Formats: sequence, C-alpha cells, structure tokens
Amino acid sequence: MAEVKITCPNCFSEDRCFESKMEIEDFSSYMCFKCGFTSNSLYKNDTETLEKAKESSTQLMQEISMYDYNRGIHWFPSILNMGKLGLIYPDGTKDNWVWKFASVRELSEEEQKDPKYEGNEFTLDMENAEVFGQHEFVDACRKMGVIKDID
Repeated sequence: MAEVKITCPNCFSEDRCFESKMEIEDFSSYMCFKCGFTSNSLYKNDTETLEKAKESSTQLMQEISMYDYNRGIHWFPSILNMGKLGLIYPDGTKDNWVWKFASVRELSEEEQKDPKYEGNEFTLDMENAEVFGQHEFVDACRKMGVIKDID
C-alpha cells in the first residue's frame, strides 16, 4: 500500500491529508487530519456503496458532506471509535458544528446496577465531551492518544 500527501478538497490542507492506494485492487482511501473528512474511491455518484455510506451516516454528516469534483467522490466527516480510548464525532448543525471527543469513564458501583448500562463497567462520557473546532480534528486525535504528530 502506498501513502501520499494530497491537497484536501474540503479544507485545502496540503500537509495533513493522505491518500492510501492499494495498487492490486485499484482502490484508494482518503483521510484529512486537519478537517477530519474521509472518503474512498468507491464513494461515486449513483453507487450502492455511496448509498450504504449515506444510510449509516447521521443527518449532520450527510448535510456537511462534500463532493470532490477532481476525484468524482463524496467525502464525509469521520467518526473515530477507538473503544477504551473514546470517540471523536461531529456534533451541531449544518451551519454551526464542531468535533467532540468523548473519553471513556469508569461507572460507579451504583451506575453499574442501572439497567441502562446493562452491567457494564465503563461508558463514554458524552456529557463532558471536549470540543474542538472544525479544523482541529488532529488535536482531538492527539487528545485521544491515537497520534502524536504528522510530519
């Protein structure tokens, strides 16, 4: 797999956006660590793959998705679920949205008895999620602990 830096069609970052190419299957995936948008070469208009991606996306994700005219594909904001490290997700409205990072916290013994937690020991702390700007996705990733830096 070859990875190259590209110019992001959403935020125009030239140093935080990457294309990963799988030469054998003629497939590329894309990720921008500045704006947090992602795509792949199968997200073309009128394809089943794009329709499935839209169906599994939130309303906000669909509203702020964008079309890349150069590559002929759609880009969506990422949802990064790293289990015990937490969750990064877009939140807000089409005209006023941010990235949020929800860490995982341990449930108290009393909370563990609550049927809504079904005996779990941990939960995502959505109520105290940290807020990051639209072009601060990489900062949310650093806070989560999944990256140190991108050179």
